[in-house]
Amino acid sequence: MHLTVELLRTADGRLGGTVTTDSGRELAFSGTLDLLRILEDLEPPGDRDDGAAPRRPR
Repeated sequence: MHLTVELLRTADGRLGGTVTTDSGRELAFSGTLDLLRILEDLEPPGDRDDGAAPRRPR
């Protein structure tokens, strides 16, 4: 999975921006926790052959 993150700092110091997935889906966020929620909610890729650890169930 490849993500592009456009990261901006607002005048009040908060982080905001957009996460774009490799499928072109754009997800806007405002604040660090919002960004973390987006990353947690992303669907894991299918069968992985790169040796990466599987995602932990919630």
